[in-house]
Amino acid sequence: MTDSKRGADSTRYYIVGNRTVKWVPLEDGGLQVLKLDWITGLFIPGVDDLHKCMFADDSERVSEDEFIQQTEAMRREFFTGDNEVFALYGLLDALDTTAKAEGRPLTEQERAIVILTQRKTHAMFESVCRLGENYTRKTPY
Repeated sequence: MTDSKRGADSTRYYIVGNRTVKWVPLEDGGLQVLKLDWITGLFIPGVDDLHKCMFADDSERVSEDEFIQQTEAMRREFFTGDNEVFALYGLLDALDTTAKAEGRPLTEQERAIVILTQRKTHAMFESVCRLGENYTRKTPY
């Protein structure tokens, strides 16, 4: 497969405002647009955000890693829970709290821990988290 073919067939990632949006190519040539839902923290159909990805001033195409980091930052900010994902979020919150208390930015090693942990939580969130059962939104939407 050529690089140009691979690029046309691969998922595209965007940040529109604070919301993460992804374009997932379908085998039939179609496109599925998914956006982060502020109420559940899950990805829901977001075809209404298609034009925003292309034309909004606050839209940016990003790497998969930037997409994951933004998605997980939003989930950490808006949700709380009692499962493995939120235990890992607690670790990340402790790193942030310690750095802030010491009046310093995260170290290179701490940033690496955040990145690796958020990749893990991103992969786990939809399979582990059940809204109302083991996680909830911190504040009403």
